[in-house]
Amino acid sequence: MKKKLTILTLVLLAAVAISGVASAGLVPMSWGFPVLIQKASLTGLQTSAATAHDIETANIDFSGFGGSIFGSAFPTIGQTADQGQTLTTLDFANQCQSSYFAYPFISIGGSPIPSLGLL
Repeated sequence: MKKKLTILTLVLLAAVAISGVASAGLVPMSWGFPVLIQKASLTGLQTSAATAHDIETANIDFSGFGGSIFGSAFPTIGQTADQGQTLTTLDFANQCQSSYFAYPFISIGGSPIPSLGLL
């Protein structure tokens, strides 16, 4: 009787195991080759203007000798100088920089894209 009871128990356990609902736990999987791109540009424009004038006047008068015999022999000298300068500059600079980084990855499970410390 013990033997029949043991066999019956095993048969019932096998029937319960076979008649159960089949299921599976699937996990998301992602893979790829992400590319990180960084671009920067700098544009500079500079303009300047300067103006300079130098005005000089010199007068030499020899008539101060009064009634001497040399007083009328030397003329009066007058000189005027005007010098002007104008300076204009225009500077333009343009700088561009690009940086690219790419890596392959595979992610199994609920984890996000691995960052490798860069994102």
